[in-house]
Amino acid sequence: MLSEQSQSSKHQNSWIFQGNPDDFKIDQYISENIEIWWSLNQQHFLDQISEGDLVYIWRSDGKKKGTGGIIARGTISGEPSLSISPSKYWIKQHEDNEKFLIPITLEHHLVNGHFIRRMELKEHPQLNELLILRMANNTNYLVKEEHAKLLHKLWEKYTKLHTKQMRRNDLKDTVRNDLEADKAQFDSYYKDGEMKSYYGNRYERKVKNRLRAIEIHGTTCAVCGFNFEEVYGEHGKDFIEIHHKNPLSTLEAATEIDPRTDLVPVCSNCHRMLHRDREHVISVEELKNIIKNRRDNNERNPTKNLSVS
Repeated sequence: MLSEQSQSSKHQNSWIFQGNPDDFKIDQYISENIEIWWSLNQQHFLDQISEGDLVYIWRSDGKKKGTGGIIARGTISGEPSLSISPSKYWIKQHEDNEKFLIPITLEHHLVNGHFIRRMELKEHPQLNELLILRMANNTNYLVKEEHAKLLHKLWEKYTKLHTKQMRRNDLKDTVRNDLEADKAQFDSYYKDGEMKSYYGNRYERKVKNRLRAIEIHGTTCAVCGFNFEEVYGEHGKDFIEIHHKNPLSTLEAATEIDPRTDLVPVCSNCHRMLHRDREHVISVEELKNIIKNRRDNNERNPTKNLSVS
């Protein structure tokens, strides 16, 4: 797939196409479809719209003040054609008359994230001159070239933030699932009463700490270098166990955990080896030295562990 920057260089014109959520289920339409059609009500633009043009989808405030702004971006994928717009997304009674519709392939939407709000654009020193901010009743707006460049930069910023947030949410789900599997090993997890409440409270605290530790340290074992995704592919993505350098059992009271210094990612095997002796949990450095000494010994004596028939 081409990068956004290389794609933008191919666009001849940039547009803003507006939809009213009081009349049309715009959020649902955008989130459920990649290929969409948009009405061309300002037909004097018919000769200016071309395949490859960039389109920003604008959701108007409707009856909810402060909810208007740019929620999606796409590329015009064909020529305007006379057709009937997608009726199931209309809220108000809509006549099935043929009108010019523009085919658009969506590249990204911010329906469920932080979108570019109308108020932010009104406060922007250059983009406050966008025609849609001064004349809000049209469907189609041609964006000036200097404004298109600024919109592209702003959109890039928002999509990066959105992608980062989505990644964080996915990671949260993965950590929660891993912890559920981990907790299910304890009989007390399935019993009513105080112990279940204890595990519930501990679980909530661990989710935050584990998530932060993964963001800081990654998902490669700090002892042996094992990475689940490299071995198991998508099934192992984002999976890793988190080791407390100071075992929880040694803490006499509730203690604030610093994921940067107190937690470290380890694979399942190394985690078990660190805790094999409950009375003496060895350090990450100690286990690394055990592995290193073992490897060094095998290199010096390559036939030592070979069986003789």
